[in-house]
Amino acid sequence: MSDLIGEIERDAITELLNIAIGQAAASLSQLVEDEVRLSVPFIDFLTLDQAAERLESEISGADTVAVRQCFSGPFSGDILLLFPEQRSLDLVRHILGENVPLAQLTELEQEALLEVGNIILNACLGSVANQLGMVIESSLPAYLRGRSARILESGAQRPIALGSEGLAMFLHVDFALLNKDINGYLAFMMDIASARHFVEAVRTYLNGRL
Repeated sequence: MSDLIGEIERDAITELLNIAIGQAAASLSQLVEDEVRLSVPFIDFLTLDQAAERLESEISGADTVAVRQCFSGPFSGDILLLFPEQRSLDLVRHILGENVPLAQLTELEQEALLEVGNIILNACLGSVANQLGMVIESSLPAYLRGRSARILESGAQRPIALGSEGLAMFLHVDFALLNKDINGYLAFMMDIASARHFVEAVRTYLNGRL
């Protein structure tokens, strides 16, 4: 991907997404009625195969739980909020209350994560679109569970098979909730054509700031 994204564009995308994450944290704080801090320690630009390998390594081969939205506009693809399975339960337990029985917690997990995902993903997409001066539409969120590779290639709007040419903007996100740290991940999945349109939009954004 080195021929697609230079350091200037990488820094600009990091700035855009840090602002987007801040807005997502503010929106999520209203849901949990407490301060939420979401940090973006790093942003990597990976092929889809590399993204799948990274996620498998990060979660030590466990199942992944994800919320996915398709988006379309000047560029299109999928945005996913991903958690190791146990971390997703930790987040849901925090939202619903520490005393919720495990059986009931599992039953409510999908609904709670869809609500969290809808807030975070929409806030991120909306912020990026506003900063770039574009209109981006998104689908309703979908809940997914399974192996990382299968989830990453499961985009409903424009499937991108592993091994094909595409780009993943892969973000590690730390959720700080009442002194409980919950690690999750954000991934923007785009085919190479959409990735190029996205980078061009970032360059236009940079030129407008000069």
